[in-house]
Amino acid sequence: MIEIRNLHKSFDHLHILKGIDLEVQGGETVVIIGPSGSGKTTLLRCLNLLEMPTSGTVELGTRTLEFSPDKSVPKSEVLALRRETGMVFQSYNLFPHKTALENLMEGQITVLGRSKAEAREKAQHLLEKVGLADRADMYPHQLSGGQQQRVGIARAMAMDPKVLLFDEPTSALDPELVGEVLKVMKELAQEGMTMVVVTHEMKFAEDVADKVVFIDGGVVVEQGPPAEIFGAAKHERTKQFLNKLNL
Repeated sequence: MIEIRNLHKSFDHLHILKGIDLEVQGGETVVIIGPSGSGKTTLLRCLNLLEMPTSGTVELGTRTLEFSPDKSVPKSEVLALRRETGMVFQSYNLFPHKTALENLMEGQITVLGRSKAEAREKAQHLLEKVGLADRADMYPHQLSGGQQQRVGIARAMAMDPKVLLFDEPTSALDPELVGEVLKVMKELAQEGMTMVVVTHEMKFAEDVADKVVFIDGGVVVEQGPPAEIFGAAKHERTKQFLNKLNL
């Protein structure tokens, strides 16, 4: 489904990603963990080209993009890849002047070319799926943070992506609202949705991930099944990180 090879990303003279190799199989939930500033979010944003990699290769399904400092990627290729990825942000990023239902309809109509009736039907189904059918006509400011994030997940799903990318989806939420968002994510994982999740929720990683990837200093330090990473980490840096979390 996704293959990243020797991916580098620099901002001016700051080298953030230093040769990342990563594979995500279809239907897998891959959780990326690591300290702040390790490159987790930058990697996620490179996956759907919100950040353009400096060099390396990103393969998603049948689409392969190669990056180098002296070559730009055609805009049509960028847009085509983005249509296959759905992004859920930590700050929700909903349109404040549109209702929950309208937030889900917008991209379907403008990007996918669906009719209003088709988009409405899909939006209503997805709001029901995330437990918000009764909030369809409410605006973001009328919703709790957890409800807004669930709308954000439903909006990403409305575009029928091949993979969902989550950038610390619970970090802006009050503790009591975290569970309702993680519940939706667990259900998606159980249904076989391909997901790449950057999170500090280690219990979620233990329970739901097929693979946990520990990143530090812009490189993949260690990766493997949750039981291996959390119970028998091989690398000293991984052990130090997990010990600080009192796992």
